[in-house]
Amino acid sequence: MEGADPAVKTFGLMIAISWLLRTPLGQLLLLLLVLSYLDNRYLGIGAAATAYIHHRRRIASLRYTVQVNPSDVRAMVELGEHYLRSGDPAQAAGYLERALERGEDSARAHYLLGAAWVRVGRGDQGRDLLEKALALQPNVAYGEPYLYLIEEAAARRDDRRIEELVSELRQFESVEILTRAGHLCRSAGLSDLARQLFDEAIRNYQYIPAKMRRRERRWLWRARLGQMQTR
Repeated sequence: MEGADPAVKTFGLMIAISWLLRTPLGQLLLLLLVLSYLDNRYLGIGAAATAYIHHRRRIASLRYTVQVNPSDVRAMVELGEHYLRSGDPAQAAGYLERALERGEDSARAHYLLGAAWVRVGRGDQGRDLLEKALALQPNVAYGEPYLYLIEEAAARRDDRRIEELVSELRQFESVEILTRAGHLCRSAGLSDLARQLFDEAIRNYQYIPAKMRRRERRWLWRARLGQMQTR
């Protein structure tokens, strides 16, 4: 149809789309597009699933590396982190302990092992390691150690300590960190403090660069959900 009127082409395209949407296949494609858009913009389920697959692949690769070279502490630390982020803190703790026993003394290794210990119920030991990690490098993991410290303090029902930790955590101004801290505070029964964190996360989102907004968008919506839950 070279040389055809653009209006005719547009009309023909509209007819084709209209016909396609009347078929089960077309309706299914439309539903998938809508769900993909909603997930990408608000939910992040696809991103979480992709991250989980990535963690499992790296775990398989790193386990082989550690098996071949048992003195590779860097591989042990990374392996521990992938186990922690894929929801297996017990396995994470095992590899991270081995790394520290072999001389690994980085702030990140202490933070990861402390986080794993908090998750498996060894709160006192986890707290000590998390605090050591922050002493070695105050900005390690960009605020995440504070989240685990809040989680540990909440388990002890130490509201005053939670407030102190939130005050220190605010320096990072991350939408994700503030939102996650807000939900931890809400679970601990500190609704007013949680609401403040959600409000701050939403305000901070307005000032981050446009190229970073897509990554932070799902945390923005979780902050807005938190606002509704703490009214």
